[in-house]
Amino acid sequence: MSWIYLLCAGVFEIVWAVAMKYTDGFTQLWPSIGVVVAMVISFILLACAIRHIPLGTAYAVWAGIGAAGAAICGVILYDEPTSLWRVLSLCAIVAGVLGLKLLHEPNVDGVNDHDATHASDARKGR
Repeated sequence: MSWIYLLCAGVFEIVWAVAMKYTDGFTQLWPSIGVVVAMVISFILLACAIRHIPLGTAYAVWAGIGAAGAAICGVILYDEPTSLWRVLSLCAIVAGVLGLKLLHEPNVDGVNDHDATHASDARKGR
């Protein structure tokens, strides 16, 4: 479920990044409200995801989804340039995100490091 939260958080990051284009420097009320709402939702979902996904992995995936998604939306919605290097760079971001997802492995007992730390703290009375 944490990976679904993380994916949704990344999608909302794309939403607020694209919507920011319509705020005109936060002078337009409704687009500005949309950006803030999408940001809050994105951060809440990211916070839910990092309960069970290591922070470094979750943040890198979240930022990668947002960066690649916003760049792709820029090409589609705003006719931004699509040079070979830009496309290769976006592919590298996507490959990195997929690599982090595919290489994320829980510990032998099925609990990731974050959960193990909390369980250890609970046993120690912290």
